[in-house]
Parts: sequence; structure tokens; C-alpha cells
Amino acid sequence: MRWPAAGLLLSLALVLAQVAGCAGRPPAVGAAMPPEAVAAGAAAYPAPAAPFAEPDDDPFHARGLPAELAATPPGMILRYRPIAPQAYYFFDVDARAWQVAYRSTNSHGRPQINVATVLIPADPEPRLLSYQVAYDALTRRCAPSREILSGSMVEHGLMNKALSRGWIVVLPDYEGPEAQFLAGPNAGHGVLDGIRAARALLADTPIDAQAPVALWGYSGGAFASLWAAELAADYAPELPIAGVAAGGPPADLVGTARHIDGGLFAGLYFAAVIGLSRAHEEIDVDALLNAHGRAMFADLAESCVGQELAWVKDPLLSGYSFDTFAEYTTVDEPLEQPALARVAAANTLGQRGFDAPLLYYHARFDQVTPRADALALALRYCRAGVPVRFDLAFGEHISAAVTHAGAAVAWLDERFAGRPPPSDCASLTGGE
Repeated sequence: MRWPAAGLLLSLALVLAQVAGCAGRPPAVGAAMPPEAVAAGAAAYPAPAAPFAEPDDDPFHARGLPAELAATPPGMILRYRPIAPQAYYFFDVDARAWQVAYRSTNSHGRPQINVATVLIPADPEPRLLSYQVAYDALTRRCAPSREILSGSMVEHGLMNKALSRGWIVVLPDYEGPEAQFLAGPNAGHGVLDGIRAARALLADTPIDAQAPVALWGYSGGAFASLWAAELAADYAPELPIAGVAAGGPPADLVGTARHIDGGLFAGLYFAAVIGLSRAHEEIDVDALLNAHGRAMFADLAESCVGQELAWVKDPLLSGYSFDTFAEYTTVDEPLEQPALARVAAANTLGQRGFDAPLLYYHARFDQVTPRADALALALRYCRAGVPVRFDLAFGEHISAAVTHAGAAVAWLDERFAGRPPPSDCASLTGGE
């Protein structure tokens, strides 16, 4: 039962490797220092060398003291280092690259340290793209900051489409230091503060306070992108977000959970509960889980979805396909338990609109999120005043990340150029 998912993931990696265009001159990692304001207030770290330390053992990823963080503004850079980015193990990335450890905020308003990677192409344009990798992780081993060092990032081919246009790209580890998969506000804050940190690092480049910013992500990366967009007006109103491209997000957490429960993608549901339980103590894991559930939580505690190049356990390939979550709990209807229901509602998208236009694309044969849920989310955004273009992408959930990537980049290019965004809201709302 494991081969269908494994074959799709392997095919995706091979396709991306073909389109990446990774080979290029080695990046000059020491070609520039951060601006004086950053260098004066942050700790400089040397470029990491292979074999790379695990994030939990890397001082650059240290979590910091709560009192110190409380006195630090969100987005402020605390540490920085140059890196030599890698793609698919064997190729250099044709960009200078830095990593920054910056102050962010979790879902409950508590300060924490996140890490982001900033990639600067040879001839940068005044465009900044925050690309949210769908690393869907319960361990920091799969965080973008780790995978860009080792060359194990499956999505590099998508990100490279932006670099080839001269866009500066920031890759935030938006799940934070505890790998809180699908914790919405935590992810949104991590994205927005990563952009703030990137702009501070780039003060001596074409990126200035007026340079447009865009968000792009697929699946879990789209979830983080949309949460960032929803929170931006209140949390980071200074950021000039020109557009958001979001493909295949889990449009309704409960709807997606019910849809994949007992199916091929059931492990994704189980991983989501683990991630949300890390962010929300009100989920009483001890009371919720039976003995099999506790064993399952322990088994998946260091897993990541779809990161086969990182050689970690994958919830989709670990023997949980076609299981139901109720088999692992002490209740028959776990999603109806008050704590889980409240947490799912608090982390579901579409709670508020945003000023930036949205390209929302959804696979025509998506196995994870029902099309009706995707249309309902698009409709909620339209009713909140967001100009939404809604596309049905060719393929199923995994392949659509590739098949619609070119259209997403072209749409973002139009937004960077300041052209009026198209909108399908009139047809989606039926002329309300």
C-alpha cells in the first residue's frame, strides 16, 4: 500500500531536478557583509561546513532566553551567517546566501527565535519573494534552513523559477523551533518576521522600504502564506505585499481531516494532530490517545511529509494508510471533542481578508482537500474583499505543485509590475 505515494513523490523529485537549472557558478558566500546596522547588533557566525550539525545541536539555532527575546522587536536579526546553498545534493545554487536567526512570535504571543535563508541572485531586481516550502515537519531536520545546506529540498526547482528572474528569495522556517505543523498564527508570524529580517539584511541592495513583496507556497506552504496574508494588516502593516500565490492549501482543517481519514493520506491527518498538540496544550494527548495512539505519536514524532531526499520517516509511508484516527483514540469521534474542535477552528483559514490579490489554485483531482472546501475558502476571501483568481490546476495534489508553478510565477510577475489583478469573485459569488 505504500508504493503509490512513494512513486508520486519520487516522480516529483525527478521532474523538479530536470527543470531546476541548478548548475551554475559556485556562489561567492563571502562577497558581501550585512549592513552596518545588522552587523552591529547581531552575532556573526561562520559558514557551516559538512557534515552539518542537526538544528538541535547547532548554536545558530539556539532558542534564546525568554527575557532577552521579550525585549527584542519582531523581525530583528539576532544572528547571521553566510552559507553555500546546495540543490539536489550535487549542484550549487547560483546565488549568494545568508541565514538569519530572528525574533518571531508563536500562536499565543510568546517570543521565539526562527531561522530564514535569504538567496540573492547575481543581478537582483527590486523584488522580494517569500517562498514557503511545504516541509510539513515534526522535526527541524526537514526545515528549509537545513535542507538548503544539504541539497535535500525537493521544491528547489520551484524556488529557482523566482531566482532565474532576479527575484531575491527568503525561505522561512515558519513552523518555528518546536516544529508546530499546521499551527496557523505561528506560521503566519514566522513568515512575516522572516520578511522583516530579510529586508533588514538587504538594506544595501535594491530591496528598500518601497520594494514589493510577494508570498508563494503550495500545500502546507500555501497554508503558511495565507495565514501570513491574513495577519499582515495587524501584525506587519508596513510590508508592501503585492500578491499571494497559494496552491492546494488545506482549506478547512476538519474537512480535510475527514476527507483523508481512513485513506491513503491518513498519516497526514495524524501528523497534523501532533503538530497542533505542540502548539495547543488544551489538547489533552494523554486522555485522547489509547496505547496504540501513544505508540503512533512516538513513531511519527520526528517525521516529515514528502521530504524523501532528507531521509526521514514520512507519515504517508509508515504504515498508517487506510487507518482511521479513531483507532488510536479513546473516543469514537475525535474531531467532535471540544478541545480538538476549538483548536481546528482557531487554525482554519479564511477568518479575515487581506489587501493583496490572491491566486488560488487547486488540483483538479486533489486527494487531500475536497474541491468544495477549496471553493468555499475562495468564496470567503471574495466576500472579505480579496480579489481572487481561482484556477483548477492539471493533475492531483502532488503533481499540481509542478504543473501550475509557471502560471503562479507569471501571475506574481504581473503583481510585481503593478498591473491590475484579475478576479473571479463575480463568478464565484454569483453576482452577490
